[in-house]
Amino acid sequence: MFVEALLVAVIVAACYYLNYWFGYIYTDKPIIVGTLVGFALGDLQTGIICGATFELIFLGAVNIGGAVPSDPLAGTAVSTAFVILTGMSTEEAMALAIPTGLLMAQVQMLSYIFPSFFNGYVDSLIERDKDKGFGWMVVAILFIRSFIEGIFPFLAIFLGTNAITAIMDYLPEVVTGGFSVAGGMLAAVGFAMLLKMIWTKELAVYFFIGFFMATYLNIPTLGIAIAGLLYCIVKYYTMKEQPSYVQISGMGSSLEEEDLFND
Repeated sequence: MFVEALLVAVIVAACYYLNYWFGYIYTDKPIIVGTLVGFALGDLQTGIICGATFELIFLGAVNIGGAVPSDPLAGTAVSTAFVILTGMSTEEAMALAIPTGLLMAQVQMLSYIFPSFFNGYVDSLIERDKDKGFGWMVVAILFIRSFIEGIFPFLAIFLGTNAITAIMDYLPEVVTGGFSVAGGMLAAVGFAMLLKMIWTKELAVYFFIGFFMATYLNIPTLGIAIAGLLYCIVKYYTMKEQPSYVQISGMGSSLEEEDLFND
């Protein structure tokens, strides 16, 4: 189990590092992390399914400013690993992803405090125009934060896999069934959190159009997504061909000025 835990830890640390180093390229998203963990543990299909499922949960978990509501990176990695290594169902793992993400969110806050201990040294490098030294400090601090991000998933998988398996076998069916029901609800909660942020009167009609297409026309989600993409393309070129309000207003004012001077 050491090798599997180490692989997951390396994936978590690498995804964390790349996301921050290249300016938030979303390598910490569940769909990416779940796929990589599944590939590393030899079950790519399960990894993709878990990543897509956990993506629904963490859709509304947005880090605003210094607030970190949950860590989708560690939560997805640990839960996906448990599904593959222990045979736990995806629904049961969904109930595990949330507390894991919340725990790692607190660890992240501690990792944010860590670089402050080097502020004095960094200031001295800047004052002495030591550009290379400052660059290496950025790399080193991000590397340490990535290491902290990866060490906890490693410990959770290396020390907790057998315990989790024993607990899941011991729990009665009514409890595991409750986990499955709760896991199914978490996806809806995650989507509702996202919908709350983007909900407006102007956009509400599109939500009901999608609901109508899925419920009464039995169009799959991929088909609705393609239809939405095509509509956006048509809307884009339609609006592109029309003169904007600013242009029209500017033309109107210029015409009025010309008429004024002509008089």
